Amino acid sequence: MNIVMICDIPEPPSRTGQFAARAGSAILSLFFLFLAGPAWSLEIKEVISTGQSWESFTNLDGTGLYHEILNEVFALYGIAVHHEYANSDRAEELVTRNQADMMLCDDVVKPPLVMARYPMYENAYYVFFNKDRIGPWRDGEAMRGKTVLSQPGYYAQLNFPVPVNIKYVANGTQALGMILLGRSDFYVDDMVFIKASIKENTIVYDENEFDIKQAGVRSYHPLFNTSPRGKTVMKLYDEGMMKLHQSGKLRPIFKKWGHPYPDFDNH
Repeated sequence: MNIVMICDIPEPPSRTGQFAARAGSAILSLFFLFLAGPAWSLEIKEVISTGQSWESFTNLDGTGLYHEILNEVFALYGIAVHHEYANSDRAEELVTRNQADMMLCDDVVKPPLVMARYPMYENAYYVFFNKDRIGPWRDGEAMRGKTVLSQPGYYAQLNFPVPVNIKYVANGTQALGMILLGRSDFYVDDMVFIKASIKENTIVYDENEFDIKQAGVRSYHPLFNTSPRGKTVMKLYDEGMMKLHQSGKLRPIFKKWGHPYPDFDNH
């Protein structure tokens, strides 16, 4: 937004005086433009993020890795952040309809949404299984043709090196229970969520009969709409993340919540 001071300036008596007056007016205009900052920082007063509540990421009390990152990023521009809790499908719908600015978070994106450059989380994901049912672990080959239980929309065929049958269940606790009861082959999730599911589990089982192995690595990015506002918010996010990374202010947030620090320099 260009802010120009319009003043009634008397005709100077000489060319030298005229030049000085114009120079002074230009300097004054640039001064006010500098104070005003980028136009988008004035136009956007609040950013709305959306996604479901995950422990240590988007806690219902407003704490967690994702909440804290976004608060720090948009504080750079004096913009407030409000979060709407919703499951993944509903969150995508809200962003698509311009009822929210960004969805937290996903490793894949489908039009009309677009993915930010920098992730909010990067980590390995694992499978929980019964050792007798699966047999010796041979990397991903042990999963070939098997049924893999996932929380809704969290994983797809592209996340695995061999063909598998993805089956979505209500949550991680249900998936874990089905493995414990011998009703399926694998339960896939981030280690944080597997541990949370084990903590919530009420089925008695022998830990020695089960195992957890790494199935892959992926990064999770916020998703945005391609509207002018959506592109602007994404630009603010990406630039803010890099500023926090380069200033050293981002790493302590990940350490606080016990999550690995992404390789931002190679994204």
